[in-house]
Amino acid sequence: MSKPSRTDDEPQRLAALAETGILDTRAEADFDDIAALAADICDAPIAMVSMVDADRQWFKARVGWELEEGAREDSFCTHVVRDRQLLEIDDTVTDPRFAGNPANAEHGVRFYAGAPMLLQDGHAAGTVCVMDRRPRQLTLQQRRALRSLARHAAAHLELRRYARTIGDTADRLRELDRLKDSFLASVSHELRTPLSSVRGYIEVLLDEDEATNDPETVRRFLAVMQRNADRLLRLIDDLLLVARLHETGLRLDMVEIDLAELAYQASLTSRPIAEHKRLSLTARTDHPVPTTGDPERLAQALNHLLFNAVKFTPAGGHVTIATTAEPQPTLTIADTGVGVPAEDLPHVFDRFHRSSTADHLAAQGAGLGLTIVKAIIEAHHGDITVASTPGQGTTVQLTLPATAPPPRDGPA
Repeated sequence: MSKPSRTDDEPQRLAALAETGILDTRAEADFDDIAALAADICDAPIAMVSMVDADRQWFKARVGWELEEGAREDSFCTHVVRDRQLLEIDDTVTDPRFAGNPANAEHGVRFYAGAPMLLQDGHAAGTVCVMDRRPRQLTLQQRRALRSLARHAAAHLELRRYARTIGDTADRLRELDRLKDSFLASVSHELRTPLSSVRGYIEVLLDEDEATNDPETVRRFLAVMQRNADRLLRLIDDLLLVARLHETGLRLDMVEIDLAELAYQASLTSRPIAEHKRLSLTARTDHPVPTTGDPERLAQALNHLLFNAVKFTPAGGHVTIATTAEPQPTLTIADTGVGVPAEDLPHVFDRFHRSSTADHLAAQGAGLGLTIVKAIIEAHHGDITVASTPGQGTTVQLTLPATAPPPRDGPA
């Protein structure tokens, strides 16, 4: 028995079949009726609506046949799918292509006819076929009817495919609406909080009855106002950067850098905040880690990751930043903080996503920081991963390409 070759559109065909969502579903009256009509019109004891998957054929509907599926390599239908046209075998025993087929020996099949179910993009999902236990031929009218039933079955598949696409689109739109509402609520809060603080201090300074002549108090008020103004500027900068990422990507000024030195400087920046929270912060950055990158953007990413680690680690906890040059430039930030719930881990880099832990702790942030960090690392052709266990801590690891060795002047 000859083995049919795969179709010339096999990956696209299998993808189209998967999009219908038909495989391994329960029986449906529409397809059962098609199989029954094929058996009646073709006067055949066996009829099937068959889907040809990667390594099997699966029967969505069947008349006079007990098996639910079979090996693709033993399938008559796979020839129909490959050639995309009706196949009729008058006698499967005498046809050299199908001599020895298990359907002949095990089930006594002597006759086969199948028409392809062609989707709108031209891919054949499977067949509507009939079989008999005696050699025979279809009439012209029966062949036409079999083709018509195959087109009818394909139309049902297209409807399923369309419904799934519409459902996926509706799900995405609902998710976008949810993200929009979450974004507006988060950004409104992030804007309102510092603005309210600034406004409150301005009102105190402008109130003649409450105003003080103490320059130290005025300076303290102005310092608080400046911190809140800086917070507003950071939020606006993040929003603008995310917008640019979507439109034009991230531009980098690449130079040779020492990732260990960059990490050490980031630890110095975060140390006062860590000490204020009574945390220990350890930097294991003793050995140089040469790489190529934009120092300003990478510092932005490291400062955000360290700030996150400090923010979500309770008093008495520990944050460690470590670098290594082998097997490639790698930086790891590990904390003993509250951790990230498992359901939030796949979404930590999504725009405007805030974990349930952040919401529970009422932590500052609009859900943009990790999105920006990931964009910075990927723009450097690097990679970033997050592993976390709730109640035990989080580990963030980023890797960057090694600095390429300088070209030699001549042969070694």
